[in-house]
Order: sequence, then structure tokens, then C-alpha cells
Amino acid sequence: MSQATDFHRGAYADGSYLDLTGGTWHLQDSQMKAGWIMKLLASHPEAKVNTVCEIGCGAGGILASMQTRMPETAQFTGYEISPQAHEMSRQFENDRCQFILGDAFADQRHYDLVMAIDVFEHIEDCFSFLRQTHEKGRYQIYHVPLDVHASGILRGKNAWDSSGHIHLFTLETALKSLEFTNHRIIDWFLTNGAAELPNRKARTKVLNTVRYAMQKAVSERFVARLLGGYSVLILAE
Repeated sequence: MSQATDFHRGAYADGSYLDLTGGTWHLQDSQMKAGWIMKLLASHPEAKVNTVCEIGCGAGGILASMQTRMPETAQFTGYEISPQAHEMSRQFENDRCQFILGDAFADQRHYDLVMAIDVFEHIEDCFSFLRQTHEKGRYQIYHVPLDVHASGILRGKNAWDSSGHIHLFTLETALKSLEFTNHRIIDWFLTNGAAELPNRKARTKVLNTVRYAMQKAVSERFVARLLGGYSVLILAE
């Protein structure tokens, strides 16, 4: 059995993934990701959201940030299988926001909005996961890294060991995966994590200059295919 296989089977429970993130579980990116989500929801006022669930909520920062931006009637629930991440999320608990250590699908509750932010690329049977997520809420929001791009292919880049991503997507295959699992795509937009997320923009400063220049000259979608650094945020039902 390969080291990579061993890592992916137990990394989220035994602390390996926490170490991979430098002990932060990407908490520093939460404010930006929550902002993207709120922007997407603001574009669709017809999507009435009062109960919000996040599957694979990590350290809880996204839900905590959303709570400060949504009406006081909104309720938030986060599910996480990592004891380390769950312990970090407890700092954000209150009477409107709770965090549960365990399987979201073992809980029978149904929500207005179910989110999986940078999650299903980590799941071995991602299609079963997506079908279950679709059934758990009226609306769904997914954030999916677009790891397949020309630059990465030419360099032999592998997101298994560096990021724990065992499924690699383009924009088109991410959208098709949702359609295949009974979702109806309502809207989506690209997010430039390489330039905007705190844990990445310092490392990609030079390449980001090229990205911005090419976006103006060609298009964001083309730059995502060529250089990478992007994800897609999707609203579905």
C-alpha cells in the first residue's frame, strides 16, 4: 500500500491533515471564502436561506464569518470528522451556531442551504457524497479547486500529496459532476485563490502579476485553464 493511500485513509482523524495545513486548517482563508459565498447568495435573493449547514466545516471559520453577515434569525450547523478541527471550531460556538463531530449524513436534519467548501475533491466516492449532499438541503453551495490546468500538467504537478485532493477537476468536469448527481446548476463564478487567499498570495506573487495581465488580455477562464490558481464557487439545487 502506498504512503499516499495510507495518508488519505486516516489523515483527517489522526492529525496528519492538520499538519499539512501548518496547524491552521486554513482558518486564515475563512473570511475571504465567506465573502465569496455571501456575494453568490446576494445575487439570488430568491434563494431564501435561514438554516445553513456546512459539511466538512474544518475549524469553523466560514460559518462564524457568515453568522456576522446574515440576519439574526439564521441558524448554522457545522459537521466535521476531524477531532483536531472540531476542537478549533468550538471557539465559534454560540446559541445560533453549533459544531458536531461526526457524519453529517447520520443526522436526519434537513437545511435550507448545505455547503461543501473545498471538500468533495477529498472524498473517495465523491459521487455518493454529492448525491447525499443534494438530498440534505434545498440549495447547495460547493467550492471546488480547479487543479487540472496546462501549467500543472506540464510540470507533473500532483495535488494528492500537497493538498490531499484525490479527484482533480477542470471547470467543466466540476459542473458535470454536479449535473451527473442530480443537481441543477443555478449560478457559478471563478474565485482567484492564488491572488486573494492569505495562505497563497505571498507564494504566488510573481505569477499573479501574469495572471492579472492575461485576464485583461484574454479571459479569466482561459487563465484558469493555462496557469491554474482558481476554484469555482457553485450554487445549485
